[in-house]
Amino acid sequence: MSEPTSLGGLTSKKGWVRIGYDQQTWIPSLPAFPEGYDNESYAAEVAQIWWAKSGLDYSPVDVARLRAMLAEIHRSIYGHIPCHLAFIHLPDLRLMPLALYVGVWQAQGDATEQLRMLCHAADPDAVEPPVVEDFTTERLGTGLRVIRYRNRPDGTLYAGLGYAWRSAEYETDLLLSASSADLGRLQRAIPDIEEFARATSVISQAELHD
Repeated sequence: MSEPTSLGGLTSKKGWVRIGYDQQTWIPSLPAFPEGYDNESYAAEVAQIWWAKSGLDYSPVDVARLRAMLAEIHRSIYGHIPCHLAFIHLPDLRLMPLALYVGVWQAQGDATEQLRMLCHAADPDAVEPPVVEDFTTERLGTGLRVIRYRNRPDGTLYAGLGYAWRSAEYETDLLLSASSADLGRLQRAIPDIEEFARATSVISQAELHD
């Protein structure tokens, strides 16, 4: 397990995540690369594999374009986004890649207040009150789902989506989050994000070594 830059947050001391994600939909963009790889070589191999299994016609230019996007997404995440893991949503190569961030945080204070904070449920800069709903999975129990809309400094509207749960057993607050200025793109990803959530569980860090 690699320890990313937490940007001021406290990584869980007892918990971690196990994710049974759909490998036809999600590309891991993890903080550490397999032995023998760096960001560029990993992105190049993934881009080639992803196009080869797509069933679509493609050229070396298409592979190079995807390689560049995957490498840039990785550079933009760790040390910049408060998360521990990330996965790129790309069920169709005709879509733009969309990053989903996974944060495994130390539980602090009142659960409801902390989960609302993690999901920005009371974001004062949202253009309208965020939509806050319960969201339940068999493995994680009941948590929150929040969608909010904000304007960037240049006036571009974007949406932020967050899901959060508390594991009292492992003193862990789990956050899944994504954002995009392409509102339709984010909306299209929501069913897959929610399937990703249903395939996720919080486990003891001790299980990582079993």
